[in-house]
Amino acid sequence: MESRKFFIQLAILSLIVAVIVFFLNTNPLFQPHALFSWGGWLFFILLSIAMYYLGQRAVQKENKYTFTNAILGFTMAKLFISVIAIVGYFLMARPESKLFIIPFFAIYFSYTIFETYFMMKISKT
Repeated sequence: MESRKFFIQLAILSLIVAVIVFFLNTNPLFQPHALFSWGGWLFFILLSIAMYYLGQRAVQKENKYTFTNAILGFTMAKLFISVIAIVGYFLMARPESKLFIIPFFAIYFSYTIFETYFMMKISKT
């Protein structure tokens, strides 16, 4: 997958997710956690870019397992960081409800699906 195509698709996805986050944050249940949602949105954009470049480099290595190991490691790190972010936010902000997780997971799943898609495209090269 060429860089230009990746960045166009990432921009489209990010715009769609931004609209969803914006409308979710107009709901009084999610509004107090808007900063957490937007932070997650930015985090996953940056993570997708890093994963794209890591995948591009890993697929060019001679060892055919480098790509798989890099993707598995990156996915586990993303999950671990996400759990730390959720627990940290819960402990620091002391939200009244646990609904702050809904926008975060919507963002998480959107970018995870996108990452799976573009990593499958990269692996075919």
